[in-house]
Parts: sequence; structure tokens; C-alpha cells
Amino acid sequence: MTANPRGVVLTGQQEAWALKGNPGKYWEDKPNAGYSGTPLWRLHAEREAQLQADAGSTVKIPDGFVRREGEWYWSEKRQVYWRQSDGRFYVWDPLTRDRVELHESLTYEVSISVGSVCHERAAQVRPVIVRDLTKPAQALRMSIEHLDQPCAMYALYEGHRGGPGRNACSEFCATHLHTKLLPRLAAFRGHWGDERLKGALRESFEELDASFCAKHPGTKEGCSAAVALVLGRRLVVASLGDIACVACLRSSETVRLVRAHAIPDPDAEEDGESEDESAAQGSAEAPAQPRQVRWTRAFGDQDLKVTRHGSVPQISATPDVTVLQLESHHHGFAFICRQLYASIGGSPAVATVFRRSAGRPRMASGALVDAAVQWLGQVGEDCGLASVVAFFDRIEEPGASKEVAQQAKRPTSETPAQAKRRRTQTPAQVRVRHILLKHRDCRGAVDKVRNKQVRRTRGEAERLLRAVLEECEIDKGRKVFTQRCRELSECQSCLKAGDLAGDVGWMKKGGTESQRLGEAFESAAFALQVNQLSDLLDSDQGIHIILRSA
Repeated sequence: MTANPRGVVLTGQQEAWALKGNPGKYWEDKPNAGYSGTPLWRLHAEREAQLQADAGSTVKIPDGFVRREGEWYWSEKRQVYWRQSDGRFYVWDPLTRDRVELHESLTYEVSISVGSVCHERAAQVRPVIVRDLTKPAQALRMSIEHLDQPCAMYALYEGHRGGPGRNACSEFCATHLHTKLLPRLAAFRGHWGDERLKGALRESFEELDASFCAKHPGTKEGCSAAVALVLGRRLVVASLGDIACVACLRSSETVRLVRAHAIPDPDAEEDGESEDESAAQGSAEAPAQPRQVRWTRAFGDQDLKVTRHGSVPQISATPDVTVLQLESHHHGFAFICRQLYASIGGSPAVATVFRRSAGRPRMASGALVDAAVQWLGQVGEDCGLASVVAFFDRIEEPGASKEVAQQAKRPTSETPAQAKRRRTQTPAQVRVRHILLKHRDCRGAVDKVRNKQVRRTRGEAERLLRAVLEECEIDKGRKVFTQRCRELSECQSCLKAGDLAGDVGWMKKGGTESQRLGEAFESAAFALQVNQLSDLLDSDQGIHIILRSA
């Protein structure tokens, strides 16, 4: 017998087979080739599999993490824990005083369009629209990338007890609320539950009120506020004062999001409460001395927040906060100044405007203001005629795929193949027509068609175009659009013949026409379907209505 180079002793027969060449084929497959009786090729395969399994079970420690205690690792740069047993990242929760899993942002299929309109004499009102809250956070060198998307904030501040033509409290709150809220949202990178969001908004409101009082000591000015925070499929609404906060359903029903903070309660009559019940509630909440203002909660109003000789402050700055889980039946919401809300008759009028506005928030907001002006007849100084309106163009159902959501939105006359082409084919260029009205605050306030100076206000231009938009919406043939374009438009394109009146030509993204008319005009044009009208649109040239022709 001879020894095999691998150290296995061969029998005479095996040695004879080995001399013929290809030895492994003849002796490694034999049951007695190894000491255990298992073929060596199988032993080699099992050993390789075991080595691979051992290598896979070894979890690699992420770069920059050092052991803190037990299975926990810590990254000073990222301010994040890593757990070896599950390979997940964690952050410290100061409320529970424990580690919680780092939240990964989820992007929901929620499409929102928002607009606001203020009457020219609503000098103490300030609307705020922040469509992407991550941008001001980045400007402040903060990160809120862990929050669900979309992440937006909309607000309406209505001042009171201010000087003629201004209100320091509403201006301060409109420009500083995000500086109080964003640090709180950025500080915790775990999952933001409803109660945590409510607490962050309450703390932000109270800190904002304290900052205003410190910067403007002794002032008696104040303001009501309604703030909406959109995080994914959640709508978080915080309210101080008596601004009406109404959610509209697609069934034309309305839901009050928060109740007004005022005495007497302006919502009592709409709820059907008797005057005696309302008076009883008011007397229970009101202090012994006569009230100087009707609000029970507001920013500012420092003279009513001072406690003397154990007295209770008449006003607080702690808001009521509610969280609404957005579903497909939600149509939108509106923040409406109380004077406007009372003038138009409350929630039934709001539901009617939502139904008629066809998803155009600026048109809806302006229609509310126009209805109040028509009812009041004469508008006084510092009126409270303003609103912020938001439409939910699309809300994906929980667990529904994009295809299911698109099918639910698809018109009944559209085939699945046509719907797919509509979704997937993004036009490289579009052709649009427009009606332009200038106002005295825009660049180059000169009507070059009629060679005269434009002296109308911004509000007057908006009212004219809202009336035109309502007319054009009824006429599906767009003949009214052509007629009104020739009569009113202050762009020289209105002089073109026939149905080319107002024609801008073919627009490409980033092209010459896009640069001339602005990014907002380009975005609105590419978002339209053929023969669809846009909402009122601002540019440095004036206010536009856009019609996509091809």
C-alpha cells in the first residue's frame, strides 16, 4: 500500500484505480474512503458551508461606533445608538428615559394644494403657507428628515387691539413660530406619536408668547391663531382664539376641528345650543370683573395675563390641539377669520364653496371673502376678512398600492391603458394660453396692450380674475376664455388671432418662456391636463389664469 498525498491510506484496489488517473473519482466516493465512512467530497462541501454560515453570523459594527455598554454601541457624530443583537439604530427618548428605535421617514401619497386671500383692509391678518417644512429647517441648520412626508405647515393669525394698519403680535407670531417648533421636531428622531406632537405644539405656542411679551413689554396687542401641521397622513391643528377651523368631506359635510375660545361661544348657535345654555357656560368661565376682550386664549394681551393679588389671568396662550388621520373621504380644510365666517353663514357656505371651486384653493378662499363683502355691504378698517384653504387632491388608502389609488381616481370613461399612458407619459413640452392682469405692486405696472398705467390694487385684480375663472369653468368650449382674454388680458399675446388669443407657445422645462414667466408658471402649466384651467397664479408680472391647449 502507498500513502495518498492527502494522508489517506489506499487499499491495493484503490491504488490500482489511482494509477489509471483521476483518483478522486474512484476512491473518494467509496463509503470507506474516510474514517467516518462519509465521502470526502461531502465533508469538504459541509466544511465550506459551515465557514460561510459562521462568516454570515458575524455582524459588522458600523463605522464610527464605539462600545458603550453590553451590546450597545454609540456614535458621537450621529448621536445614535446601535444594538448588536438586532443591528438596528436607536435614539434616546427624554420622556421615557429609554432608548427607542430610530424612525425612518415614510413618504405618503398625499397631494395638497393651498391658497389664501386677505381683503385689502385686513391689515392685522397674516397668513403663512410653508409647503415644505424641511427647507426652513435646513436654513436653520436643523434636520427633520426623520419626519414623515409630506411635511408642511399652514397658519392664519388674526390680530386685535393693534394700531392702525398693523399688529405687532400677528407679525411676530407669523415670522417666529417655526423657530420655536423646528428645534423640538429636530431634537427627537424617534416616532412622533399624537400626544408628543400635541405637547410640542403647546410648548412652542407658550414659548412664542413669552418671547413676544419679552420683546414688546407692556403692549396690549394680541392675536388669535390657527396652525396646521401636515405630517404624512396626519393633520395636526392647534388653535388659540376664535378663528374657525373647519374640515370638509367629499360628501359636502363639514367637521369642526377645534372649538372657539371666546365668550360668548360663537359656535354655540351653530351647534343648536340655546342662549340660556351658552350664557350659563359663559358665566361659569368668565371672571367676576367685566371682560375687556371676548377671547379666552390668545397670543399677547399682556395686561390680561398679569395676576394681581391672587387673581386668575383672563387669557392663556395654551392652545387646543387635535390630530386628524387623513382618509380618502377628506376633501380639505379651511381656517377662516371669525367675522368672515359669521358673515357668510357658517359651515354650510364653506361646504358650498368647496364643492364649486373644483380643487382650486385660491379661488375658494377668494370666494369666501367676496361672499362676506357682498353680505356686509361696507367693509370697515382692520376687518377680519381672510382665509386659508387647503384641498387634498389625493390621499392614498392605508396599504393600497399606487395602482389602486390611481384606479380610484381614474374617470369611468377612461380605459386602464389610457390611464397608464396618462400617468407614465410626462410631456416634454406643453402649449398654454393665459390671461394676465397686472396690479400696481407688480413689476412694470404698465398695460402695453392699451398703453396706460395700471393703478388697480392686487385685490381688485384677483376679484376680476375670479369672476372670469367662474365664467370659463362653465364654458367647456373655452369660447368665453378667448373672449375675456381679448377684453381684459394685459399681455400682448391677447392680440393673436382666433383661438390663439393669449397663446404663449410651446413651453419646455427651463426654456425661454419658462424663464420669462417664472418657475411657478412653469410648474402650474405642466401640472395641467389638456383643456384644463389653472387656479389664480402669481408672478412678478401680475396674476394669471392658465389654460393648457396641447
